[in-house]
Amino acid sequence: LPDELLVQIVSHLAADKPTLCSLARTCRFFQSEAEKHLYNSIELLSTNDLHAIIEAFTRRPERIASVETLKILYRFHSGLGATAEERGLFNQCVKIMKALRHWEIESPYDNYKWDHGGDEWVLGDMEEFRAALENASLKAQGGALAAVPDAGLAKLERLTIHTHGVSDDFWNLGGYHCLFRHPALRYLHVSCLALPSDLPELEPYAKSTPLTELIFDECEIERQSLGRILATPKRLKRLTLGENVYNINEGRGANPRLTRAPEASLAALKHAAHSLESLTHYDPSWRLNVDTRKHSPIPGDGMRDFHSLTSLRVDACSFLHRCIVLSHAQAPPNLATLQIRHPRQRLTPFGLSGASNLEDFFERLPPYDPYTYLPSLKTLDFVQGASLEDYGDTVATICEEEALRERHAIGFKLRQYGINLRVTLEATWKGGLIPPVLHGEPPPELLCLYDAEVVGFNREPTDEERS
Repeated sequence: LPDELLVQIVSHLAADKPTLCSLARTCRFFQSEAEKHLYNSIELLSTNDLHAIIEAFTRRPERIASVETLKILYRFHSGLGATAEERGLFNQCVKIMKALRHWEIESPYDNYKWDHGGDEWVLGDMEEFRAALENASLKAQGGALAAVPDAGLAKLERLTIHTHGVSDDFWNLGGYHCLFRHPALRYLHVSCLALPSDLPELEPYAKSTPLTELIFDECEIERQSLGRILATPKRLKRLTLGENVYNINEGRGANPRLTRAPEASLAALKHAAHSLESLTHYDPSWRLNVDTRKHSPIPGDGMRDFHSLTSLRVDACSFLHRCIVLSHAQAPPNLATLQIRHPRQRLTPFGLSGASNLEDFFERLPPYDPYTYLPSLKTLDFVQGASLEDYGDTVATICEEEALRERHAIGFKLRQYGINLRVTLEATWKGGLIPPVLHGEPPPELLCLYDAEVVGFNREPTDEERS
């Protein structure tokens, strides 16, 4: 058979790992082709697997060039510190993965385990990852930008990093600003990251990267740094501004940096105004008794130049809701979907966390009038966060007849303006879980409990109408 057909046969067996292993033993041709699929995706759930994978790479270094997906999700165990040398050997292999496109990194010392050796992870493993990313990133030389096209990680398209600092739950960006200078990266998700006050290092890289989706998850976001970061992509389409909402402890209180300075925050966002299609903001202001219904106007034209922005998901306390949405003259001109969110309060030993005035969308919806002034709006979705563990019997009353009738009356009024009303439960299945969602933890699920379009507005005609 011609080699091209043999290659297709091997590709057809890509999901059958045992058969590929047997086939790889038959001859050098099949070994080479089978190993392209056997080593295409590596998921390290335990440091116990390190010895075997390092030995495999040492015997045939060509196998490293086959890795396209890598997930480092080591489980924590008491002997983790003794694996530092093996982890270091594997990290050297990561640096030369030229085909790597999808990479997930999760610290085994997360969830308050950093006291058991987390500093070694941050100063060792994370520093080695940073050096590898730096080597693959764009560099400003002689007034032009250059990259090493054949370097390890140069083809990386998706990257997720869940980690922590040396001695607490936040890691400082430091030299990791190379994250925002990668020549191929299109999706970036980082959690528990503390940005510096400014990032002048990114100034030469404006409009230079292909990044289209950026997610900050439980991060401490500084406005000046945010502006520098948002200026680097050519066309950023999806952005999640997840401030530190749930990782609050004695040393870190609620600090809504973006909402406290709405004009500066909006100025940072304007770097992506030409391309942004979807924007999400998780804001800790709800912990501080902020009046979520109070309109707080700001000078200027707001987001009128965000012509591509069609989807907005914000906490009710966010400056994007109180300063922009509630002032229809400053709202994005083509906004079609608006989700207003009340976050889940955590049940602590001292009671529910959060402000005492935090309302529940299932008990009462806010006044709908302000949203009728948004001429492009098609869907208005009120999202109520809750843990089903804590919610208890209340779940059974969410769709109680009288509450449903009130919702439906509002839904009918909004329909006159061409707006479909939805009420959604953002269900967290375990009360103790907080973002970021780590490996093995069930992510929150959006459950639509009322959709005016689905319910419909058919009614019995009156006698006068029948006649």
